[in-house]
Amino acid sequence: MNVPAFTAVIFAGWRWMPTVVRPISAYPESAKLAEGEPPDTAVPATWSERLERNRWPTLILCAALAAWLWRHFAINRSSLDLNSMITTLFLMTFLLHGNVRSFTRAIEKAAGAVWPVIVLYHLYAGLAGLIQFTDVGERIAWVAASVSNRYTYPALTSAISAVFAFFIPSSGGQWAIQGYVTAKSAAAVGVSFERGLLALSVGDHMGNFIAPFWYVITAGIARLDFRAFFGYGIVFGVIWFLVGIVVFTFAPC
Repeated sequence: MNVPAFTAVIFAGWRWMPTVVRPISAYPESAKLAEGEPPDTAVPATWSERLERNRWPTLILCAALAAWLWRHFAINRSSLDLNSMITTLFLMTFLLHGNVRSFTRAIEKAAGAVWPVIVLYHLYAGLAGLIQFTDVGERIAWVAASVSNRYTYPALTSAISAVFAFFIPSSGGQWAIQGYVTAKSAAAVGVSFERGLLALSVGDHMGNFIAPFWYVITAGIARLDFRAFFGYGIVFGVIWFLVGIVVFTFAPC
């Protein structure tokens, strides 16, 4: 997409935007979702609420996005593609809104209950790309293999897999990225391929317990604050991690 076409699309969308708000559905509850929430006048009570209203984290993020765009266009001489367009839109959005709270309220009003998925998938894709298309993931896995033995390898592999699972919500996607390295490091340590696979699955399910991907979807549908039940996932995740480590370290496989 060249610059004139991009400009024409923006102008057309602005010019023919409906002046009268129309319901998004015949169902009253869906129409209420389109109305959004009243102005955010509540005083932030927690550290996280104050942080999401602060402009400095947003400015740091904008600086990082701007640096990537500079490298993409000025240094690499690359053209506008899907990644650079999404990065540009993210940069403009955060600059205009000024803080994370304003951004999330605006996109929630525009997209309703599905807004967390719209935001998170781009972040997941960026982090997954960092792990898959650089040597970050492989370096982490080989460091674990170099400092572990057959008794500590399942615990370290599970812990590393749990970190990866926060950024790659798909089990198949995680296996595609981490599976080969896990198999090679298992052979280097002297444990079976099956034991390495099971250790990886322990960490993968830790991500399912703790990572906010399915939490935010469920909370969005039910119109709940996912922080109200986030702690329960941590409790069950810790139990699963401890039991899985013990079983897959000492059970024959």
